[in-house]
Amino acid sequence: MSAESLRDPRLLAQQAAGGAGPLLTEGRSEPADSVAALCADFSEVCASAVDPLEIASALEFDGLSDQAVADRYGLPDVFALAQEMFQRVPRQPAEPEPLSDPWHTSRLRPALHGLLYGLPAICFPAAAGLLGGPGVLPTLVAALLVAWGLSQGLAYLGYRRLGMADTGQTRRVLRAGLVAGLAVVAAAMAAAAMLLHARADVVIFGAGEGAYMLGACVLMVLGADRWLLVALAPGVLGSAAFLLLGRPAGQEHLVWAALAATPLLALALAVACSRPRSPRAGRVLTGTELLSALPAIAFGLLAAGLLIFPVAAGVHGHGGINVGALLAALPLSLSMGAAEWSLLWYRRRMRRLVRATGELRDFGVRARRVLLAAVGQYLAGTLALTAATIWIVLAARLIPLRGPVPAEVAAYLALGCAMFLALLLQALGARAFALAAAAVALAFEIGYRDYGVPAQLAACCGLLIALGIYASRELSRAVRHGY
Repeated sequence: MSAESLRDPRLLAQQAAGGAGPLLTEGRSEPADSVAALCADFSEVCASAVDPLEIASALEFDGLSDQAVADRYGLPDVFALAQEMFQRVPRQPAEPEPLSDPWHTSRLRPALHGLLYGLPAICFPAAAGLLGGPGVLPTLVAALLVAWGLSQGLAYLGYRRLGMADTGQTRRVLRAGLVAGLAVVAAAMAAAAMLLHARADVVIFGAGEGAYMLGACVLMVLGADRWLLVALAPGVLGSAAFLLLGRPAGQEHLVWAALAATPLLALALAVACSRPRSPRAGRVLTGTELLSALPAIAFGLLAAGLLIFPVAAGVHGHGGINVGALLAALPLSLSMGAAEWSLLWYRRRMRRLVRATGELRDFGVRARRVLLAAVGQYLAGTLALTAATIWIVLAARLIPLRGPVPAEVAAYLALGCAMFLALLLQALGARAFALAAAAVALAFEIGYRDYGVPAQLAACCGLLIALGIYASRELSRAVRHGY
């Protein structure tokens, strides 16, 4: 048999039928060329059929009846003809079309997300000089914790609805979640004003901080993240100009206007983008869906706590300026873009690995290598961002690098890698362990805050080791990559 016949089902059918000689069925002799011609006409069906019934269905759909088969081919019925055709044509099923890659995205999008995570940090130094009175730091930390947790839960619910291919319901969920989240943020700021005696400007800034994060969450879930650059422009540019000019006196009202414009624009854009195309009756969310979002909310709170606590606790665990934490927090925020890129790269590689590997043991070994490569890529990107930040700080003499800055930076690098592993585990359906490990790490850091930076370094490194061991075991199982 020639190589050409192996590639062409029609030639295969003709060659198989032509070499068969006379066809004997039910004691009758039938010329093979008539059946051969039929095999050639239905070559693709015959070559890919796994059962004669598939061929019989195609013949009946083409209009062949039992009487026509008996008259033309000397066979009792359609099923006998299908059986003969099935035996004559060798199986050569067509290769399925390659599946589309669900993890393919623009290379610029993770970089854009990194900017969107990091740019709001420019607003805080400008606002710090304008905020005063009691309870400033606790109020802002409370706003950040509440908004971070709520935005994680809202993102989970939004992406879950998007996964059901229901964009209209996704908009309804996001809009309802935005309203509910703003109510929770307002209640938290009212409680801060009562319990911490925070001034009105502090409370308003904290509320704006929470409003921006919720609006940004809605826009990013809906794929309208580029509009966030428009929302961020007034606050970031106004804050940067104010800082570069040396905080000139008498310009505070302009800075406040610029800072206020950012959350208001984010909210306006989020409301516009989440408007449903057509009204629908019924409940927006079920109780089961709300309960399923609780782990995402809890993880958001824990991640924010691990990031913010060293800044609030200071070098010695009892307040004060923590230069190392401030220096490491910005590149860690920017590294979320590198984390997103590495996560997408990991999902693409594992998708190919699942399709290309037949042995479970071989799959486990190769899966661990892919996981190590993904963590290494994220760490390389974060190191580059941290080195660039330190170089800018030293060149501009913005912050004096005193105290245990290297240890603080190392702790944040370990925290970043641990959070990347936690994101991978959550994306692949293994949320419980990451949540428990983050809770233990934060509790350890708070309980041993008297030890200062060493306690933070121990907590972050311990979290990285625990998540690394668990991820190495859990993500080397092929069943985890069916999500």
